[in-house]
This record gives sequence, structure tokens and C-alpha cells, in this order.
Amino acid sequence: MKSCCGCQETINIETDEHSWSSIKQDYLCTGCRDTDESSLSTVMMITDGSTKKYYIGDHTRMTEYGNEIWDTELLINRQWVKTDDPHRGHYDTTVDGWSSVMEGWTTGGWDDPIAQKKQKFNQWAEDICTGEIIAPVPVAIVSDPTSNVFSMGISVLTPNPVELKEWLGSEFDELSNSLF
Repeated sequence: MKSCCGCQETINIETDEHSWSSIKQDYLCTGCRDTDESSLSTVMMITDGSTKKYYIGDHTRMTEYGNEIWDTELLINRQWVKTDDPHRGHYDTTVDGWSSVMEGWTTGGWDDPIAQKKQKFNQWAEDICTGEIIAPVPVAIVSDPTSNVFSMGISVLTPNPVELKEWLGSEFDELSNSLF
């Protein structure tokens, strides 16, 4: 018998369905694994026009193909940042050694002034992820769940912030402003 590292419920590892938390290096019940996988952050790592997608949770770190990744491969951290009450807030995902150059939020392609403002960033993100635009430095675009189901927290990270900002030029301000 073991305890789930998420909820502390007892797991009979010989008879109960269970998983392994690659982050906490401990047993995880199916319920906690399902809950974790329903609110994963997405990290798009773009280098030389090639994109790799990762899903990051409180217990899960995996590639887009479902393969677990370990701390030694990609040092990604995620924490919940609460706002005005315990149920409202957003996740904040970072990559060790990388700096955030843009932060804010975006939403889908609704036909209202706020969503239309977000489309500048959304189009740029799609273009850089598909290789339509190739940045001179590695870039990570992070999409973090928020307590508002109609928005995603967004951050753009890079190990070379000065070079990325110089490359973007005046477009940097336009992209940053579209995230507010």
C-alpha cells in the first residue's frame, strides 16, 4: 500500500489503477492524474524554425507524443498564482535560464474588440510555431490555463532577450500590447 502524492488516498499498487508522478517521483492515483491532465500548460519550444511541444502539469511532463520528460532534459517549473480568492488565478510556467520578454493573455477568434486586439499576437505565434517566421534565437511560447475559461495566460521566453527584442524591432511593442 502506498499513498497518492496528490491527494494522500491509499493506493494498492498491485490491484488499483495508478500512475507515476514524474515531477514528485511518487505514486499517483488515476483521479489525480486525470485532474492534472485536464489543466496542462503547453510549452512550444522553437529553435531554427523547428517546434517541439511539451505538456506540463503538477505531476506530468510529457512530449506531444505522450513520452515523459525528466528534469534533467528540460528544466521547466510551474506554479499556481492566486489572485483575489483561492479559486481564481493562473499558472505561471518558466524555463530555467530563460527570460520572459512578453506576458499577458489571449483568447480565441471571437468577433469583439478585445479578441480582435489579441489576433496580432495569435497570428505571430502561429507563424513562428509553423516556421513561417524564423527567429534568430530560441523562443518558447507558453500557454497557461487561467481560472477564466475564455482566456489563456501567455508568456514568450528566450535565453537571449536582447537579441529577440532587437530582431522584432517595433513589432515587439505591438505584440506586447496585444497581450494586455
